[in-house]
Amino acid sequence: MRKTITTIALFAMLGTLAVSCQKENIIDETNIVAENGTVYTVSYAVDGVTHQLTLVGDEAWHDFLNRMLALAEEGHEVSFRNEEAASRVVSTKETVTYTTSNHDDAYNWAEKMLNDGYAVTIRYDKEKKIYTCYAFK
Repeated sequence: MRKTITTIALFAMLGTLAVSCQKENIIDETNIVAENGTVYTVSYAVDGVTHQLTLVGDEAWHDFLNRMLALAEEGHEVSFRNEEAASRVVSTKETVTYTTSNHDDAYNWAEKMLNDGYAVTIRYDKEKKIYTCYAFK
């Protein structure tokens, strides 16, 4: 019995030492692809309150974008960015403004700008029924 406990303890210690000696990450998180699709890391703010979220799959990504537009339609100012796309782009002080009265146009524009590495802010004017969208690099 004593030999068994000693052997198990020795293997546990050697296993711990082997893991701690690795020089690089075992998992490269920048290119994770799950069964449902890509993993998105998103930073977003609603009325200035910042959050971070990890989304798994394209369906979750599209649901997130629709939720951001719905919040804008409720009168909130929403800002969001795809962290992976933003990390691949050289930062400039470029701002792009887009206005539309069509929900789908605002959605498609925001998705394109996010994939191009921009941070997007959306405001909705309930009286005029117009989305004002800003993209910042």
